Amino acid sequence: MVYRKHYYHQLHAMNTDLLIDTYGTRIGSSGERIVLSFPKTTEKKEYPIRRLDKIVILRPASLTTNAVQLALEHDVDIVYLGAFGKPIGRIFSSEPKGLASVRKAQLESSNSQEKSFRLAQSFIKGKCANQISHIRLLGYQYKKDFSRELLQSQTIFETIDLLPVSDKSKEQLLGIEGYIADRYFSCLKKLCKFPARIPQGRDKYNSMLNYGYGILYNEVERMCLYVGLDPYLGLYHSERYGKPALVLDLVEEFRVPIVDMAIFPLFISKEINKRKYFEKIGKGNYQLSAEGKALVVEAVMKHLYRDAKWNKKEYAMKRIIEGQIRTLARYFVGKESKYTAFDATQVLPIESPLVDDGR
Repeated sequence: MVYRKHYYHQLHAMNTDLLIDTYGTRIGSSGERIVLSFPKTTEKKEYPIRRLDKIVILRPASLTTNAVQLALEHDVDIVYLGAFGKPIGRIFSSEPKGLASVRKAQLESSNSQEKSFRLAQSFIKGKCANQISHIRLLGYQYKKDFSRELLQSQTIFETIDLLPVSDKSKEQLLGIEGYIADRYFSCLKKLCKFPARIPQGRDKYNSMLNYGYGILYNEVERMCLYVGLDPYLGLYHSERYGKPALVLDLVEEFRVPIVDMAIFPLFISKEINKRKYFEKIGKGNYQLSAEGKALVVEAVMKHLYRDAKWNKKEYAMKRIIEGQIRTLARYFVGKESKYTAFDATQVLPIESPLVDDGR
């Protein structure tokens, strides 16, 4: 099946993603259209190349040279996602994106203790604030008392701005992030049988979360490349990972509004208990089935295209990610005085008490 939500065009008048999750799909082209052919059927589907941002391949498929050329001519990336949702390969134009001055300024910022720490502060402050807001929302929605966890989290959250610029403060920032995350997930465990957040975990819960985060990583990485930033040159994660460090920095503020808000309702409603969504790969270990991947993709994509307020206007979250990354690039070159992480309360209903929570 190919997931492509036509109503996204109607609501947002913007390009979208073409998701391929049928085994053996042939991706070809005809004129200015991408043409999909499916095994054991004569059915074909066509999509105007000008309406696509990227082609995401979730299961083994064949790809013609003409289709690749058409995609590259229109700046449409072709991305391969692995079994756990993270991008394992990408075909994109060899033409340079952005200016050399942007990457040079990014390198200078990463080498500046002041700039790199202030940005790390902003990334983690955004992530933690969004987790606190989500706890507050879940307590309101499900009538659960999370006042103890909220008080503990808010108290230590307020110390983030007090940290001076130093190597020791960066370690303290890591401790604050971990402390609030622990309170966050302890609240979620009261709503469902969530064992614990284990980034490499292969239980049903972490398998689904990891796949959702993988989709988010892909979106952020693509936009970093498009804007001209080096996705491997980070500011907060640079000392902890040999991976796309800037991508890991930037996903922090979007974990809650795009993935957690999409996936945890599936946990709480026990939707993920259905056997068809998982394949057992060992004792207590699972991976998502084709149906499970489709479930996660659909849930995350709905939130990726969900409207939110940003700079006093309404945009789809997909465009807000682009806006935030462009803002970061402008900050690097001195065209912005600061970088502020995205506030997840901006995607919540207006009647929610989170809109005026005092932050």
